[in-house]
Amino acid sequence: MAGFGSAAGVFNRVYDSERPETSRQLLKPKRLKVGDTIALTAPAGILYDESEFDRMKGDLESFGFNVVFGEFVRERYGYFAGRDYQRALDLNRFFADPHIDGIISVRGGWGCSRILPYLDFERIRQNPKVYCGFSDNTTLHLAFLAYSGLVSFHGPNGASEWNEFTRCSFREVVMEGKRAQYVSSSQIDTLFAGTAEGPLIGGNMSILVTSLGTPYEPDPAGAILFIEDIGEEPYKIDRMLTHLARAGFLTKISGFIFGQCTDCEPEGSRGFTMKEVIQQHILPLEIPALMGMDIGHDPYNLTIPVGVKALLDTDAGELKLLESGVII
Repeated sequence: MAGFGSAAGVFNRVYDSERPETSRQLLKPKRLKVGDTIALTAPAGILYDESEFDRMKGDLESFGFNVVFGEFVRERYGYFAGRDYQRALDLNRFFADPHIDGIISVRGGWGCSRILPYLDFERIRQNPKVYCGFSDNTTLHLAFLAYSGLVSFHGPNGASEWNEFTRCSFREVVMEGKRAQYVSSSQIDTLFAGTAEGPLIGGNMSILVTSLGTPYEPDPAGAILFIEDIGEEPYKIDRMLTHLARAGFLTKISGFIFGQCTDCEPEGSRGFTMKEVIQQHILPLEIPALMGMDIGHDPYNLTIPVGVKALLDTDAGELKLLESGVII
């Protein structure tokens, strides 16, 4: 793969993490199509089950893609899939390689934030490509947008369950470039009625909160915020929402979507429900808000282009893209 030297050389190369002015210009990747080559990379945690590599390869080949894996995707370093510079090296190489058309994360976990100093965001800006993943990949979505202006996709990881619902959303948004009208398989609960327009920002809530005060903190002004999480009881969600509120983040958004919070039920019968916690923080904002959309760690997972403009209609329980997330 062209454009990069040895791993030792990259290890010594730490890129400037200043947020550039070019981040203000939105940059869309080309759509994916049958025959394209998709690279699978592991920017965070380890995929322990070796059989999962064969399964995800087959899942993506069923779209008509050619599939390749990163050099370090099977590495082991503590709970990471390789050292920080190794995980960054795979990602840098894939963006630089003209034979790679799109990149999908193997999984989330933890570790994406640690590789940011080793990513060449200028090279990424010069070679825009589809990047898809969720969970800890929220860090990369926010960083791509802040540093490179790149639209990336909060959607399935390689190791996700590629059921027909998830496949259809991915195909519609990333391959067909449609202005998708998201229809959820789950029960939608309208918290505050109305409509809102704005760019889509968000992802995993725990990761979003850690972006505050960093150069890749997203600009919430007029945005539609979508969040999801896993394994967090209501009091932890309460704590994170309180932090977003105290940071002045929530008062700037135009709309709010709470997706799925997998395994987030409170222990015992005491305390607030998840819905009550969300209502306490969001209803005083008097902005269109809903919860229950298929965004998160559950098997049904919508593909959301981070940074593009959308319309949230909570009366209809719908989210609709106002522009394509890719260049057709």
